[in-house]
Amino acid sequence: MGSTYVVYLPWLVRLEDGKRYRIPLSLIMRGSRTHIFIIKIPPYRVHDVAMGLINKGFRQTMLAVSRGELYSLVMRIYGPWELHARIFNDGVIEAETEISREYVQHLIGPRFNIVYEIYDALRHFVDERMVCIKPMSRCISDVIENVRIELEAPRVLVPWKPIVAMVPSMAILPIISRFSFLHFLHLNNHSD
Repeated sequence: MGSTYVVYLPWLVRLEDGKRYRIPLSLIMRGSRTHIFIIKIPPYRVHDVAMGLINKGFRQTMLAVSRGELYSLVMRIYGPWELHARIFNDGVIEAETEISREYVQHLIGPRFNIVYEIYDALRHFVDERMVCIKPMSRCISDVIENVRIELEAPRVLVPWKPIVAMVPSMAILPIISRFSFLHFLHLNNHSD
């Protein structure tokens, strides 16, 4: 299918204390395995934010490994890509872009930590929101420069639904072959 998703993430930032800080690329690139950037909102706004995102097209998903979140929301964006936001009761939101749950490749990647897509969507529901650097436990007051990262979707995507539908059929194939139509005709074709 070959689809590219471009991620922009904070690189040169001003922290809450006013100091400029260039986030090491090695730290940013860990976003393929863990959440480097998170969004913090007031804990009392968690439910309102989740309902707002659902009204914007996100949906609850049960097809996610729970990390203790209250809400696990996904939204298909384009091609094979979807956004996944996990909202925790303490007001922390972790977000990533990943291959859609419609494909087997969802289980093995690619995926990457995102922040702006969800941060921008939240502007309609909550004013008090901050982007934070999770490993540093520091929040960003201003972004001076972003880094651009391109994610490539696998060339061939395998939908899992046809596979799941085919497995029961294959399981009953021996039973069906035992009582095939020709076998039935053979048993009832007696000439006297």
